Amino acid sequence: MCTLHLLFKCAPDEPLIFAANRDEFLAREWEWPGELSRLPAIYGPRDLAGGGTWTGVNECGLLVALANHEGTLSSGGSLCSRGYVVKETLRHESVAEAVDFARAIAPACKSYTMLIADPNVAFVAENAMGELRLHPLKPGPHVITNRRFGENGDTKAERSISKLKALIDDGRLGDGDLANFLGDHHLAKGQLTPLCVHDEGPPGFGTSSSTIIRVDSMSRVSKYLFAPGHPCTTEFVDVTPDFQRFF
Repeated sequence: MCTLHLLFKCAPDEPLIFAANRDEFLAREWEWPGELSRLPAIYGPRDLAGGGTWTGVNECGLLVALANHEGTLSSGGSLCSRGYVVKETLRHESVAEAVDFARAIAPACKSYTMLIADPNVAFVAENAMGELRLHPLKPGPHVITNRRFGENGDTKAERSISKLKALIDDGRLGDGDLANFLGDHHLAKGQLTPLCVHDEGPPGFGTSSSTIIRVDSMSRVSKYLFAPGHPCTTEFVDVTPDFQRFF
């Protein structure tokens, strides 16, 4: 039930602001953000079960993140893991190259919605049963849930969009503002799970971590924050200095 948020060209000097919650079975093991690969250098958390990652950024300022589609969490049934898709997509230097790779690998993978973005251009790549559909993104706030992208009736996405628009209008896009946003527990009418998931999902399932990434107009990661737990109660740690050691 991951929820990914992109603020695309919504803030001066920060054309790419990413804020996301990873919702997963809490017993699934992962490692703290670190260097995932070189040439190009890739940075992000590591999923120990599949060996890939759910979100990351490379030295070119390319950001990639993925949300599984509903009902596809069970293991097996595909030639590659979705964490592998994210990691391999990040090996490319441009959004155009990354999109071409996503299109080529889609038939081998289970369904997902993936964000591919840099400070200049952004796409949502939606893989449904091996068929990839691309959604070019305009400046503004965008939300990816485990529903189909832009699907009518996605109350979780609609609530997030409304809250993000209010933050943009009020000029409240600081780290604390986004951390509080990710820790939201409110349920709108028809919404099954809040943004920060505790016991609303299956047993043993919830928000296991949160990420905030800022990329400036020069494609440099200016801030990388990570919370290793529920964002409502877990402090975000600034891992930017660690990130900068590899870049």
